[in-house]
Amino acid sequence: MRLGVSLAVLLLVVTAGCLGGSNGTGQLTVERVDELPQGEGAVSYDNLSPEQKDAFQRALGEGGSTTIHKGTDRNEFVDPGYVRYDGGIYRTAVAVQ
Repeated sequence: MRLGVSLAVLLLVVTAGCLGGSNGTGQLTVERVDELPQGEGAVSYDNLSPEQKDAFQRALGEGGSTTIHKGTDRNEFVDPGYVRYDGGIYRTAVAVQ
């Protein structure tokens, strides 16, 4: 039963995003890190959606954070996420506003 509940929660987060229960906005933070933590993977910037690329670029240009809308907060950015971009690795996280 516990596995079924965990799977249901995972599916809900993946389909609704972490902003599903909020007013539809959140705060994306992007921070360059020296290395990828053991056991973590990073998505290539080229594999992000156009909306995610835009949000990532805005966060970089606005001191490390920007407001994002529901749908942009997919799992590439949360729990935390890691993005490979321009020779570096960036840790990403989304907080509900």
